[in-house]
Amino acid sequence: MRRSEKGAGYVKLIFAIAFLALVGWVAVKVVPVYVDNYQLNDDIKQLAIQSTVDHSSVESVQNKVLGYAKDLDLPVDREDVKVQVGTKVTIDVDYKVPIDLKFYAFDMHFTDSAANNSL
Repeated sequence: MRRSEKGAGYVKLIFAIAFLALVGWVAVKVVPVYVDNYQLNDDIKQLAIQSTVDHSSVESVQNKVLGYAKDLDLPVDREDVKVQVGTKVTIDVDYKVPIDLKFYAFDMHFTDSAANNSL
């Protein structure tokens, strides 16, 4: 085996390790945001059911959604939360989470909604 062929294997190994490290770094930054969004979505679905039973006001529902988002460290503002209360409770949350990977920055856009009809 020639010396140059041996070195090619090391170069491929270094690139493979660098690629896996990059994928891991991105996953560490992105996966927690998806998990938090999933939790917020679950919370607003439960809130829609509870608000139907309790006959909650629009402001009360908005405050609860903002509280859930704050607990999850999600950048949700009052204008991002749309609530309709009547015979049907509808909650819509539309927000963006900035992600900074040090070499590339982008926003992840989420739109969550929940609705529940009264009996």
